[in-house]
Amino acid sequence: MKHVVFAHRKLSFGGGERVLLEQVAALAPLPIKVSVLFRKEPGRRDIEPELRERNPNVVEVIHLPGALGAFRWLWRTRPDLLVVCNHKGVQRALPWLARLGLRIPTVLTLHEHYERHLRKYRGIRNLVDRWICTYDFTAAVREHLSAAPCSVIHPLYPRPEVEAATPEDRQAARRQLGLPGTGIVVGYVGQIDGRKDPAGVVTFAEALGDVHLLFAGREEADTAVSLDKRLSTSPLRDRTSRLGPQADLRPAFTALDLYVMTSRNEGFFPIALIEALERGVPVLAPTVGGIGSQLKDGDGGFLIKKTDDRRSVPTPLLEAAATRLAPLMAYAPGWEAQRAKAHAFGTALTRDYDATAKFREAVAEWL
Repeated sequence: MKHVVFAHRKLSFGGGERVLLEQVAALAPLPIKVSVLFRKEPGRRDIEPELRERNPNVVEVIHLPGALGAFRWLWRTRPDLLVVCNHKGVQRALPWLARLGLRIPTVLTLHEHYERHLRKYRGIRNLVDRWICTYDFTAAVREHLSAAPCSVIHPLYPRPEVEAATPEDRQAARRQLGLPGTGIVVGYVGQIDGRKDPAGVVTFAEALGDVHLLFAGREEADTAVSLDKRLSTSPLRDRTSRLGPQADLRPAFTALDLYVMTSRNEGFFPIALIEALERGVPVLAPTVGGIGSQLKDGDGGFLIKKTDDRRSVPTPLLEAAATRLAPLMAYAPGWEAQRAKAHAFGTALTRDYDATAKFREAVAEWL
């Protein structure tokens, strides 16, 4: 039986981890033994149960952070294929294994086109047999890494059909969450950390004016402290709900009139955007990662042009977005039309795209 090893950064919930899940699940129909290595947050194995459920051939899930441990484990197990995504220990071990004559076929998943992200893999660029890009940044891979084949595989996977939220659904969700029954509710739902830059959501909402602000999702500790400080002086401090982690985030999405993302950087197209859109919630997002390649401005979604991956969205851009959106949101028939466009785009995005088959095709020569 062939043995495939996935080496990943962490197993807590996130967009990259969803890609890992789907890659592992893609091999379930095949007689292939699967191991998963991860390097961060040993106490958080959020996706391990789903990994094992969706692929019964997962034989082990191991916290193995360092290069020496990775070297010893790979030397002993000698897998037929290694699928890597930002596992520094494995990346440091690979050149030493190669020097000693063990050359493991390696596929590496890339989530961002920025040079800072690609630079992480320069030390093993000549040991990678295939790159998987989650959107088409092949030219950047050629420039900064190597000429190894690139497979462009959007992380779009089949999702259950979701009906657009009705006004009654929105009212019910707001009652459930303790939100105002009238007025505009804007906010962010999902993992809340420094990269997501929730302070930008606050700045936008302040510029928008008379709104209620909602945050729902796990707050990383340092980011929570920063958000506390930012809201303490905000005119929205008494009109902000922070729900924290939720077993079911659907009511939080449904309650929104506008989903606001102000991330410093992203990969292809965050799942949270899809979850908002498919419920008929228009979105505001920066043109980071692959977002601008998919979302058409003014067609159920609105874009903030941002070209770097390090800095926060500048305040003038957030204020300009608020100035643009305020009259649109105030005109109910027009905003309902935007809701319909959001739903149509969100449901169509994942329809008829088989990323699972594309992944199996990309790794077929080693299986």
